[in-house]
Amino acid sequence: MTDMVVVCFDVCDRRRLYRVAKELGNYGVRVQKSIFECHLTPEQLAELQQRLAKWINADEDQVRYYFLCRKDVDAVSIDGNGRVTFDAPFVIV
Repeated sequence: MTDMVVVCFDVCDRRRLYRVAKELGNYGVRVQKSIFECHLTPEQLAELQQRLAKWINADEDQVRYYFLCRKDVDAVSIDGNGRVTFDAPFVIV
């Protein structure tokens, strides 16, 4: 079972910013320039945090993780273009 995690980042260096965004793209959907919606298991979250730790400078950058339960996801409201992402169903063959 996965939970939605909204990941926001502020990275000062362009190269590090590119690396962080690229890594987050492997785990979720970019919904704004520095915001990703990710559907992660606890194991995937831990892996993502370890991977991002390689790219950020803790003195200059920050990554924030906001955890949304199903009730909170259902209550998300968007003005303008966009929609909330959902964990894609899959079938094991």
